[in-house]
Amino acid sequence: MNIYEKIASIMGDVQYLAKDDRVEFNKTSYRALSEEKVTSIMRSELVKHKLVVYPVAQTANRAGTITHVDVTYRMVNVEDPKEYIEIASCGDGADTQDKGSGKAMTYAFKYMWLRTFALPTGEDPDKISSAELDAKQANIQPQGPPCADCGKEIMPYNDGKRAITAAEMAARSTEMFGRALCAKCSKAEGRRRADAGA
Repeated sequence: MNIYEKIASIMGDVQYLAKDDRVEFNKTSYRALSEEKVTSIMRSELVKHKLVVYPVAQTANRAGTITHVDVTYRMVNVEDPKEYIEIASCGDGADTQDKGSGKAMTYAFKYMWLRTFALPTGEDPDKISSAELDAKQANIQPQGPPCADCGKEIMPYNDGKRAITAAEMAARSTEMFGRALCAKCSKAEGRRRADAGA
């Protein structure tokens, strides 16, 4: 397959990424899609389709506590290394110390995946406030049960192969761990048991 056929194949495999995190500070609260989720799902697709992505150019500037980066990534077809495309992305990171560049690079990397593969996350933050989105979702989508460990609502999750409903997440974790857990707490419990040799 050429690089465009591989991109199209990945777009067929990964059609939606549900937001899996909540960001809260001061009076602001909104749902977010974690970099960990995006990267783990897209990494498995790259390995499967024999593609490699890496940065080839970057510029950065800082204004107060905000660092902005512009990054150019190169996606290479491993089966024909002369075949590649370049992808532009950018990101901002807010930090009062030395983490602004890292945060901005993480943002740029995450959004490079979302835009290159046209991955919807369920809402357009430019058109509606977080409070309105939460109210809309509460009225339209069935709510998942609360997580037994953190108490947050169990949300749908994409494991890289398919979307798993909140009910399936609860049933799967109950079967594995004896209680309904969200994706984050399920991973933590799995690691805890592996470390303990259970």
